[in-house]
Amino acid sequence: MLNEHPEITLVEIQGHTAADGQVTYGRSPSFDRADSVRKALIAKGVEPARLTAKGYGDSVPLVPNDTEENKRVNWRVEVRILQRGPS
Repeated sequence: MLNEHPEITLVEIQGHTAADGQVTYGRSPSFDRADSVRKALIAKGVEPARLTAKGYGDSVPLVPNDTEENKRVNWRVEVRILQRGPS
């Protein structure tokens, strides 16, 4: 979709986790997840300058982190369009 829409000039790939306290070697699993998606999009031909990755950790849950099912919902990647140019 991004290759078909060059007017989308900046996209943020957001990684989210559940509140389970996991941090690996000082890096956030949420950032690692977002950055993996960023790298996959680059491999598919999307220009790197159009993509940014950010890990939000457990700061933006969709649902309370009170059950295993809810924690699975909160472990996710979202893609947000930040800038568009003329079409």
